[in-house]
Formats: sequence, structure tokens, C-alpha cells
Amino acid sequence: MIYLPDGVQDFLPEEYRVKRKIEEKFREVFIKFGYQEIMPPTFEYSDNFSVLFDENNLYRFFDKKGNILALRPDVTTQIARIVSTKLKGSFPLKLCYVANVYRYDDPQVGKMREFTQAGIELIGTNHEESDAEIIAVAIEALKSIGIEDFKVDVGQVEFFKRVVEDLELQNEEINLLREFLQQKNQSAIEEFIEDKGIRGKKAEFLSELPLLFGGEEVLKRAKELYDTPKLGETIDYLERVYKILKDFGMEEYISFDLGMVQNLNYYTGIIFRCFVKGIGYAICTGGRYDGLLGIFGEHIPATGFAISVERSMLALQKEKKDIIDKSWRVLIKYKENLRSNAYKKATLLRDEGKIVEMYSYEKAKHVDENSFDEIIDMGE
Repeated sequence: MIYLPDGVQDFLPEEYRVKRKIEEKFREVFIKFGYQEIMPPTFEYSDNFSVLFDENNLYRFFDKKGNILALRPDVTTQIARIVSTKLKGSFPLKLCYVANVYRYDDPQVGKMREFTQAGIELIGTNHEESDAEIIAVAIEALKSIGIEDFKVDVGQVEFFKRVVEDLELQNEEINLLREFLQQKNQSAIEEFIEDKGIRGKKAEFLSELPLLFGGEEVLKRAKELYDTPKLGETIDYLERVYKILKDFGMEEYISFDLGMVQNLNYYTGIIFRCFVKGIGYAICTGGRYDGLLGIFGEHIPATGFAISVERSMLALQKEKKDIIDKSWRVLIKYKENLRSNAYKKATLLRDEGKIVEMYSYEKAKHVDENSFDEIIDMGE
């Protein structure tokens, strides 16, 4: 009874103050960009999620009627359902959220089974301005909490799709290759190419893919390598997005990773991840998902991202940043016949934004006065 299951944690008062402050900062940035906050339910019918998520990664349970329900593993899927069924016809639509999600993954460093995501969804547009805006908001959100040394790696799911579409691979083999690309495991990819008997241009494309990361020169190299019309258009699109971000003065945060793949299969176009120096996992992930709303009946383009609040806390610890403004703490000691006056004084000070604790003379003997910035004695 005194232990917790794997993948969950308690937040003690000081930790929780930091967490709440980060959430407030993110929410403030989202709202200033025109995004309206939304809150879906914590659980829904399991079928709403199992079309996209492995059922083994869902927390599922039965209600009294025998329906199979699941805790949400993702908020974007819920927003797709809401827009498709309740918010049709008014686009573009800008929505944001701060919510806990639940995934039965293997716990790792920085990876929990219950965690908080702060994110936005821009629904109803499919042009470079909307993708650039999404990336810009992610950058502004991270800057708002004081994170400075980070990069946004931008990729495109089309590269991986185009390379594997003609290879006649099984799903298990595609997932294995996806894993090698995520790890940038060049030797494993070379062995995979040899083992599967991949030859010619396809072998060249595949072996080069994990090496296509870096600055703007990556796009030029990709144009030389991937000279098909479809991928040429894809690279042109990335260049237009990058030009907009340069106009925003954000080029220092942008790099490209054309071998990037995402675990969530609903992405259809540009994808990105934010990495903070010294932390080996993404703090934020996002991208375009033009096919997701179609699952719920409305074929509407959309793009968005989610930031992990807990990973943001780790990033701030790594950069030794403190975002909590120290509140002025006041102790009021009082004689019992002056309790009414003491409370009135405390109310005035609280209205000024100060933290005020009241103790009678007898109780105040057991209080650590050194933890207060100001002591008011109402014994007279």
C-alpha cells in the first residue's frame, strides 16, 4: 500500500508548483496565438483509440453495462472525434489543451505511463503557413519557460513511405526498419539491405536516409538524391516552411532530419521533434495528420503538436532554471481577542498577492519563523 505502480509518480509541493507554472506558461502562449482551450473526457470507448493504438498499450476496463472503455492515450485523437462530430463547418479551427494521457509502455528514463501533455491543433488548413505556425508556437512555448538551448528537427513522413512502398516488406519488417532509423543505426540498416536483397536506387535511398540530417544543405542533398517528382514537391514544401520560419527569426532553432519516423501512424506530412541539449529524448513532437479526422467521418486537414510537461521539468532542471517567482510569505501572530482584526489584515495582504498564515500565540510557538519573510505581531 505504500508503493506506486511502474510509470506513475507523486508530485510534492515544490515540484507541483513548477509543473503548474509550466502549464500556465504554455497555456498563455497558446491563447495569445488564438487557440481556444478544450478538455475531452479522461476515458472513452476503447474502439475510439484501438483503430490507431495497439490495444496492449491501452489501459482498458469494463463499465457496469459491459462496455470496454479506455483511458485516453492521446488527446489529438479525441479532438479529431470532437471536430468531426460537434465542431463542423467553422474553419480554420484553433484548439489547445493541457491534459494527462495514459499509455501502457515500458517505463524508461523520461517516459512515464501517466504524463501531462500541452498541445495545440490547427484544423482546416493544409498549406505551409499553418505548418510553420505550429512549429513557431512550439518554439515560443519552450522559450516562455526559459529553455534556450534546443533544436527543432523537421522531417517528412513521405521519405520513409516512398522508400519502403515498393520493397514488399511485412509490417514486422517495416517496424524493424523504422526502429533502426529512429536509432540512426547505420550498420543495422546496411545489414537489413543486404539481408533483404535490396539493390539499386532503393538500396542507395535507404542507406542514405539516416544520414540526411543537419542544416539547410540537407534539403539540397535530398534534391540530388531523390529526383522523383513527388519527393521533389515534398522538398520544395519543406523549403517554403523554412523560409517562413526564417522570416520569423527562428532559423537558429531549425534543423532537418529526413530519416525521421514517428511511432504514431496517423502522420501524413511534415513532422518534427524538439530536443533540448543534454537530454536524449524529444521534449515535443508534432506534425501534419490530414487523414485522422476521416476516421470519424470528416476528411479535414490538420496539424499540431504536444509538449511533455514532465520532460519540460527535466529540461529546466538540466539547464538549472527556476521559473517560480518567490512569493512574499507573512506570519501573523495574534491574541485570541484580536482574531477578527488579524483575519482582516490577512485578507488585505492576500489581496496584494502575499502568502499569509495566521497562528494564535499558543500555536505560533511551534512555527518556524525563519521560513517567513515578514512577521506581524497582533498582540497589542
